[in-house]
Amino acid sequence: MIKCCYIGNNNIMGKIVLPMGNGVGVLSEDKLCVSIIDSNGDKKVDGKKIKPNKKFMDYFFIRGFTYFFKGIYYYYQAYELQSELEVNGEDKNKSAKNAGKLNFFSGYILFFASIIISFLFGLLVLGFLSSYVINIGFEFSSYYLKSFMISLFRVGVVYIILLLLRFIPFMSGVYSFNGAGCMFISDKESFQNRAYPLNFLNFLVNIFIISLFVISLVAININFIANFFINLSIFLICIPISYELLRFVTFTKLLWLKDIALITNFLVCMKPNITHEEVMMAAKNEMTNFDDFERLVKDRVSMSALFAEMQTKLKASDKYEESDIDWIIATILNKNRSEIKLLRSVSAKEYREIMRACERRAKGEPLSNIFGFVEFYGLRFDVNKKVLSPRMETELLVDEAIKKIRDFELSTVLDMCTGSGAIAITIAKFTSCKVSGIDISKQALAIAQNNAEKNNVKVEFIASDLFKGLKKKKKYDIIISNPPYIKSGDIEKLDIEVKKYDPRLALDGGEDGLDFYRKIIGEAPKHLNKKGWIFFEVGKGQANSVCDLLQENNFENIEIIKDYNKIERIVYGRIGK
Repeated sequence: MIKCCYIGNNNIMGKIVLPMGNGVGVLSEDKLCVSIIDSNGDKKVDGKKIKPNKKFMDYFFIRGFTYFFKGIYYYYQAYELQSELEVNGEDKNKSAKNAGKLNFFSGYILFFASIIISFLFGLLVLGFLSSYVINIGFEFSSYYLKSFMISLFRVGVVYIILLLLRFIPFMSGVYSFNGAGCMFISDKESFQNRAYPLNFLNFLVNIFIISLFVISLVAININFIANFFINLSIFLICIPISYELLRFVTFTKLLWLKDIALITNFLVCMKPNITHEEVMMAAKNEMTNFDDFERLVKDRVSMSALFAEMQTKLKASDKYEESDIDWIIATILNKNRSEIKLLRSVSAKEYREIMRACERRAKGEPLSNIFGFVEFYGLRFDVNKKVLSPRMETELLVDEAIKKIRDFELSTVLDMCTGSGAIAITIAKFTSCKVSGIDISKQALAIAQNNAEKNNVKVEFIASDLFKGLKKKKKYDIIISNPPYIKSGDIEKLDIEVKKYDPRLALDGGEDGLDFYRKIIGEAPKHLNKKGWIFFEVGKGQANSVCDLLQENNFENIEIIKDYNKIERIVYGRIGK
């Protein structure tokens, strides 16, 4: 026996998507998950643990039979779960019991009965019709040429029948869920009909078409019993042949071979809409995030379905960040991000609140504006349209300042353009420094003062246009600032969540974006103690210009620090002698 290694991704080969009329079943090595949308439009997810057994999938020829019979068996299992999910209330146990009658053995009886009926249909209807048409319309001297033409005719009739099925609403739903399943298995962001030819429906169609062609071409005619068993043998042989062909085509880099596979894949695979993708995503989330399954009570929404809806909505608006989803859910449920990973469902009321926040985020509104606060350096800061919401990159600015404070035992800090007070308050919280914060906006200073009180720190906030309101002899060990640095002409080009929800006063850095750096650096030496430090956050592409300004004003030991995206973001230096 030949043992083969997988072509492509083992993860991919370990999954089978079983599309249904109102959802999907997803089979992995140790789980069967069913995700549906019921008549009320609610998404429901359920599943069961199964015994992992993939050893036969490693062997050439045998793996085709394994894929076929495994898929058929679990198709019926998926429909059992679907039936249980669709029932509600008092009839639930009775309906589930009735659905449970469709067990393994009865499922196989129905399956083989359908094969026999299909086989008889092929022999009696297709056989008679095709032979009659070919005999009437053509004359052949060769028996084999005649058999070949009959085979083509029968395949053509079957193809037309399958093509017409695409226009039946129930079947188009099945095919659309199949399309969503192909996106999931092939890990594609958008639907591509050629992406995954080895989907289970296409596999079944190929078995039927190939076996019909071969049986018609061979045209065995001994007696009924002999004909039946010989043709059944041909059908069984076509199972692994179809599997190996589709498997090769799925993972080949030859696009023309994939295009050939479209001849049949087109019949059973349609472009999914948002609902199909969300149902598929709910199944993916359930299998990825949880080790077992939990049946939901009425009026609860599964976390898997919730995540799927939020992902779809945010991706459609190009606002998708996985952390946004976590923050929205955690904030509304008043839990931390690690706690929500353990939740299985939310109430209908919580679901509505979460989706309202998600819709606002999808329109470009920042989370800080939606909830009125932002997390920074592990602290919570209230924000609104009067102050700039502190960004994650600014934590790096605070990091570098705190390092210098501890290394050189510095004691006084001045935060220029303090805004919400995030920088000043964080330094005061995590060091013993005496910290002051300056801003021209009295509204911003009121928010900053409130944030200081909430975080239980003392910071002196001063209303001043940069250094103008300071005492001339007042000096500090560190001056730190995240000033406005956007070029005036670039503000309208900014993302909507910045230009619409952040105050222009906190963005506009003048024609070249460097106005505030010039003013602060020019005046800073008068307000720095001997060997004092200055720290800035800068915009993309501004680091070298700010370094030049520091050098021109007698600063030395100048350093540039890159942010998480490898952008030069922090510039600092030390006043010279």
